Amino acid sequence: MNYLVTGLICSGKSTFLQIAQKHNFEIIKSDDIVSDLYNDKTIIYKIKEYLNIHNNQNKLKERVREFFFESKKNREIIEAIFHPTVHEIILNKFRSGNNMMIELPPITSNYNLFKKYSSVYIFASDQVRITRFNKRKINDENYFNKINAMQDHHELIKESCNIVIDNNSDIDSLNKYFGTSIIES
Repeated sequence: MNYLVTGLICSGKSTFLQIAQKHNFEIIKSDDIVSDLYNDKTIIYKIKEYLNIHNNQNKLKERVREFFFESKKNREIIEAIFHPTVHEIILNKFRSGNNMMIELPPITSNYNLFKKYSSVYIFASDQVRITRFNKRKINDENYFNKINAMQDHHELIKESCNIVIDNNSDIDSLNKYFGTSIIES
């Protein structure tokens, strides 16, 4: 069985995916898909066109990230460039294999995918997520707040998911979903 996995920043998605991998699931992260798309000439052309970047511009990812966080309109532009291809890759993966978990952010452009496919929402309270974030080596609270603000429709996404996992406690709260056949490989 294939699943989409989502949740807010520091909710426990990565830990959940590590557990899934131990249960023979293939793991794919949307961030990795996007990172690979920086090698796609069509995507690069569109990015450079919208951002008015010359061919020899270094640090394209950094420039896109800055642009992305500047405004909601800029996020929509970047999402319009990347998301059709990301969604196509995900659909092709689901058609070609089984026992996959693909992580996607809880944003409205992914809503139809969460409704259509088996999906898991990992939930953790704001305080738990902030504590987890502060344990990371990159302790940029501004980044945490920006990501949270972008995912302001997460409740709508949460309601569309088949399985909602409360991850406010310890790793056992994630493990139990695999032992009870709620999540089938």
